[in-house]
Amino acid sequence: MPRQFFVGGNFKMNGNIETIKSIVAHLNDAKADPNTEVVIAPPSLYLLLTREHLRSGIEVAAQNVFDRPNGAFTGEISVAQLNDSNITWTLLGHSERRVVLQESDAFVAKKTAAAIEGGIGVILCCGETLEQREADKTIEIVTSQLSAVAKEVKDWSKIVVAYEPIWAIGTGKVATAAQAQEVHAAIRKWLGESVGSEAQEATRVIYGGSWGTILALFWLGTTATKLQSVRTVCLPKNPMSAASSLINQCPLDLASSHIPQIPSWSRVRVADHSDCERIYQLLEASSTQPEALNTVKKAVIKLKQIRETTFFNTYNTHAKPYVEHERLRVVASDHPLHETIRILDLQGDEAQHRLPEGKVVKHLTWHDPSVREERELRIAEDTERWHVHTYTGLQDGEFLHHAAPLLLMHCSNIESLTYSVCPYTYNADRQAPYRAHVLEQTLLRNNYGKLPETHLQRLRHVRLLPETGLRYDDARTYSHMDILGQLRLFHRLPNIESLAIDGITTNGGADHLEHFPPHTSNLKAIHVGHSMLPSTLVAVLIRIPKRLEEFTHFVGGRDTRDGGRNLFSARTLGKALWDQRASLRKLDIDVDGLLQDDKYDRQDYERYLKQSRRGDTNEPPYWYDEWFRLDEQASAGGPWHVHDLPDTREYSGTIGSLHDFEKLTHLSLGVKLLLGSPESKTPFRLVEALPRSLESLLIRGYTRGQTPKYDEAIGELVALCSEQLPALKDIRGLEECIPSADVEVTRRRVVAPVPGEEEEGPYWELDEGDQDWV
Repeated sequence: MPRQFFVGGNFKMNGNIETIKSIVAHLNDAKADPNTEVVIAPPSLYLLLTREHLRSGIEVAAQNVFDRPNGAFTGEISVAQLNDSNITWTLLGHSERRVVLQESDAFVAKKTAAAIEGGIGVILCCGETLEQREADKTIEIVTSQLSAVAKEVKDWSKIVVAYEPIWAIGTGKVATAAQAQEVHAAIRKWLGESVGSEAQEATRVIYGGSWGTILALFWLGTTATKLQSVRTVCLPKNPMSAASSLINQCPLDLASSHIPQIPSWSRVRVADHSDCERIYQLLEASSTQPEALNTVKKAVIKLKQIRETTFFNTYNTHAKPYVEHERLRVVASDHPLHETIRILDLQGDEAQHRLPEGKVVKHLTWHDPSVREERELRIAEDTERWHVHTYTGLQDGEFLHHAAPLLLMHCSNIESLTYSVCPYTYNADRQAPYRAHVLEQTLLRNNYGKLPETHLQRLRHVRLLPETGLRYDDARTYSHMDILGQLRLFHRLPNIESLAIDGITTNGGADHLEHFPPHTSNLKAIHVGHSMLPSTLVAVLIRIPKRLEEFTHFVGGRDTRDGGRNLFSARTLGKALWDQRASLRKLDIDVDGLLQDDKYDRQDYERYLKQSRRGDTNEPPYWYDEWFRLDEQASAGGPWHVHDLPDTREYSGTIGSLHDFEKLTHLSLGVKLLLGSPESKTPFRLVEALPRSLESLLIRGYTRGQTPKYDEAIGELVALCSEQLPALKDIRGLEECIPSADVEVTRRRVVAPVPGEEEEGPYWELDEGDQDWV
């Protein structure tokens, strides 16, 4: 009698409600041979959900069951509970439970007996480690595992034996047909000798192991009538061929199940040539297997300059045939990427930038596998290939710039983004600025709801990376960045929580945004470190969130390119912080080395008044554009400029009293910002200026016995702390001085040091962290 064909899938500890429902929906729509038994094993939390939505004819398996009927066995599931939930199968003896959880052969046997006795079918897993195979103990290990079950179970009619070599589970390695055939033959021989001829003929023995890039793990059973010459169906060595082989041979229409055939990435990167192939694979999947992009939670975008091919005369002659070949290459009008790029809504941009949809698709198909393979064959035969590589590198840049926004828009579950601000583009092509900033334009329009659909709705954390040493190739200098302009790309997203940026300065009032409507963002935490920003800009940054909870800002660590530095007003900073007093919990500011009076800030305010609509000019200032007006409409209120806020306290060179910052628990400040300069009079008693909610205080730059004014204020704080600040248990910087940031320019030069020449002082280095694909 022929054995029934068997197909099973173990989800392991993967999936969520959304993905489980998606897989179930695909299975419900699949065309299945009624003589094929199909079983899927989701995590236990989703067993009822799966059974509820899965059509009849496809069964659900638990990934484990206990050998006792009930009792105090935390975390376990009983056979009776599976029956009560209409779950008809269970996996037992899986290598991950044998190895990781140390389940013995005897324990697996007892659980198998309990399941069979309760009417639950068992997919009984067995297999050897790589060391055991290399020691020629495979058959011994497998039959030993089965023998333990035979001691407890006599009826094998509800058991499917799954031979799963441990070395082929989740490793990408696949047993050869000969290896699996050998073990299957040994198992069937053992069944005849140890259980009986009926079990030898009727028990299904199947193969399970890594199938390359297929996410779900499936097992194949055999039908003697269909595969008379081969007792076991095994997979080919090539995992992609394996997928095709499975789809072609299996009575179940697995093609309609849309099993993802690309790796599941949790972090993706758009940075250089090495990323292009994977990126193209994901872009294709966005239309054919969109669920494959749902696993992406982190993205790293580090784009470089686009330079027009005519800019480099060196390779023009050598690359000309390639340029001409690319110019004549035609992309089919029905290419799937035409649909993929609709998400960018390019129609509105074509008239302004002359960037037609077809041209964008052509840039993207530069890394179509067939196009890339043909190009690489030509280059391999070219004796002047090094000149050609310059051209292909520029084309890679075009691809990356156009692929980046598509990838971000299609990966709907991204929570963290590391984004390197793209530098200005140098070439004569008038389309180049738009092409170089197509990502920026897409993010801007998405942030303000100007795309047909909203994207990045789950983005929570953004880290901006400066383009280090762009101008002079000297990483010792701060990088110029339009930080408020960059904030326009993300600040309105519904789940945005934090922004982090280091090593930046502004460009002296040119090419950067200086004003921003307050209280327009859901940001809760802002970190600006090792930077050189004016207090007016920092004040704007502080006021952008609706409810700022954490703010960190410290200076120093690098040089400015001209040897100058920005000055900082404690009053300007204090007024901005006062605007967030109801929500601030943690405050860490180290700017003592830049503190001056607010003369320059007052000049900035006067200039603002002249530029603003309240001034005499009839034309609005440059910063009052479409995006500013949208933010103005969304603002929760308050004057645009920090100096229009009311003076609620005296500052006198300090940050002002913080007594009404009722949520503040952690405070780290320089002594000068906290109490003013040694010569000035502090307008408050320190012990009364701190909020009663304060739990931790760090004071930088204080040395006991050096400044009487500081000694008196801090001495009184220590004496009265337990009485007036009962929550304050952690005070640092009193016994031993914690230095403030050093902002003295150590070297006023704009060229890198001569090799072998010693630096005059330490410089802070940017740690970008791990950014590789995961």
